[in-house]
Amino acid sequence: MKKYIPLLFFCCVTNFTTAHHSTNANFTQEIISVEGLIEQVRFQNPHASVLIKNVDEAGSETFWLIESSSRTTLQRQGVTFERLEVGKKIVATGRKGRRDYTMYLQAIEFEDGTTFTPEPDVYSNR
Repeated sequence: MKKYIPLLFFCCVTNFTTAHHSTNANFTQEIISVEGLIEQVRFQNPHASVLIKNVDEAGSETFWLIESSSRTTLQRQGVTFERLEVGKKIVATGRKGRRDYTMYLQAIEFEDGTTFTPEPDVYSNR
């Protein structure tokens, strides 16, 4: 039994240290901006997200999933669930996703002209 204890310890430590994924795995370094109306907000941990509806000049609708840091981090930086109200117009800027119509948030410009820029994600370079 004693010979299995180090293996068990290694497995537990490995699982805890790699529990968070890198944003580099899901997002490119290309910076894009998308304008749209907030359709849905998931204000949760470990990542909050906003679904926005973009309508192009031809009238085609595209839904973009904007991922951000955790709810807790956003709240500490002054962004509340109420601030991300469904139906509000925003311009989201961030790192383009490797999947179509996804991005990792770098800034949101609200309809009233105010801008929110989250603190850098501590996991983004892992």
